[in-house]
Amino acid sequence: MQEARQTHLHKLSHGHPDDELIHALEPDQIVAEASRPLPRYRLSRAGNLALWLLRVFVLLITTIVVYTFIIALP
Repeated sequence: MQEARQTHLHKLSHGHPDDELIHALEPDQIVAEASRPLPRYRLSRAGNLALWLLRVFVLLITTIVVYTFIIALP
């Protein structure tokens, strides 16, 4: 039990194993890796639908807020 707790504390204090590799890179290598674009994530049909419904909801709420603000002007 004590050994597991020490291992856990060691992981918390030393971070992710890849952190050591990242710190070994030179700044221009980090910039080059970070600027490389990621491929598009493929969503399921349900995920796409959920995002479109969220967009419509945001537009609807924005319209309501703007309308309410304009009506409240003296």
